[in-house]
Amino acid sequence: MRMDDYIFLFTITDRFSIEGRGVVVVPGIPWTAPTVRKGDPPVLRTPLGAIIKTTLQDIELINYRPGANRLEATPFSLPKNIHKFDIPIGTGVYLDTSVNQQANSE
Repeated sequence: MRMDDYIFLFTITDRFSIEGRGVVVVPGIPWTAPTVRKGDPPVLRTPLGAIIKTTLQDIELINYRPGANRLEATPFSLPKNIHKFDIPIGTGVYLDTSVNQQANSE
């Protein structure tokens, strides 16, 4: 698998589980990235080179307190079958655009 065939989104700096929702990865999708939607197919590449193909479960909403630093990215959650320990800090998150292009061309 060549990672050059995918769009790099970000490197995971933290991840946490929300009961009933799944694992949330941060910092998240950069605001400058191509449009990413719920159900899109991120590909995760761990620091040891393992590849995890999955789907974007949900886009997470963040409430900011007055004066708080704002993120320039949007965290998202992964399906419930992925545990946070499956995704080490330092894992790269990529977008598989070939799946979206096939769906849009039909």
